Amino acid sequence: MTRPPRGATGFRDHRTEPPQLTDPRLFASVCYEAARRVRGRVLEIRPPGVTPNFHTAIMTCGDLTVGVLGHMHLPLIAVAEVSAGDVVFIDGRDDLREALQASGSFRLMTRSELETPIDSTDPSEPDIAYWKPATLGELLFNYWD
Repeated sequence: MTRPPRGATGFRDHRTEPPQLTDPRLFASVCYEAARRVRGRVLEIRPPGVTPNFHTAIMTCGDLTVGVLGHMHLPLIAVAEVSAGDVVFIDGRDDLREALQASGSFRLMTRSELETPIDSTDPSEPDIAYWKPATLGELLFNYWD
């Protein structure tokens, strides 16, 4: 069984050091630069919190409005359709993917990667066993509290 990287869920044992936080200014900068490259616009940037565990940049690219999600602890980003507590991962337009990857600051995950099934029964990971995410995307980008 593959173990998720430290900080993947946003939870931790309170006897350990907290995982590092990703830089919100860097995330915003990457999103604004990507929007500029695709002649799009960033409409809003929402910070992570207790829930969700990710930054969200809502941006337009032509007639498409997407969310760019940035993990709170890991240098990972994803493109998704986002609505009130629901995330549907998409690959997005090729030009947007290229623009998001251009900075090299974050690893852009594909829809296929994010939809990879995971085993949520590992008893050594209590938050995973409790929330029972079905996919890697549900584990990494979650609204758990």
